[in-house]
Amino acid sequence: MEIFNCVLASLIAYLLGSISFAYIVTKLVSGQDIRTIGSGSAGTTNTARAVGKPLAMLVLLLDWMKGYISAEIGFMLAAETGGVLAFVFVVLGHTFPLWLGFRGGKGVACAGGALLSLSPLVLGIALSVFIALVAISGYVSLGSVVACVVIVLLALIVPLPIIYRAFFVIMPLIVLYMHRANIRRLLSGTESKTFHNKKAA
Repeated sequence: MEIFNCVLASLIAYLLGSISFAYIVTKLVSGQDIRTIGSGSAGTTNTARAVGKPLAMLVLLLDWMKGYISAEIGFMLAAETGGVLAFVFVVLGHTFPLWLGFRGGKGVACAGGALLSLSPLVLGIALSVFIALVAISGYVSLGSVVACVVIVLLALIVPLPIIYRAFFVIMPLIVLYMHRANIRRLLSGTESKTFHNKKAA
């Protein structure tokens, strides 16, 4: 029964993660596929390029909520193991959505929502770093990348259940992999600043 509940938690989280609010909102407002706009990423920053900041903030909130709800469902079904599996699979669903040909976003917002359920302390520290870096540098991608590194470090320092430690290292690495193009552009000085440039970011 426990194995069944873990599988169910993972499946629910993946399906929730696969709901691409960036794609839906952009399609409804502009009739365009967000993956053909700007960076091609179905996420908050690209939504702002496509249909403006207010709707991008709506997408951010919805992505955050699907991460949080997924983790909470995981907890209800299979305790800590279910919560962690839901964390993993909601990010995978967001990043590789089945119904969009496995081309989605980068998983930052829904990972943040799941982290709120699993460890508010880790989220609070990582989110503070993210906000500070974006405010100072103007780069959402830089904030996301450094916040992921912070989560990995916190997973090794903050007292957490063992199962949390493993996945708090694995998931940020997946998000970092999804930001590999951004990292290259940051290093080369060609990355676009937050919402200011129509070039990919």
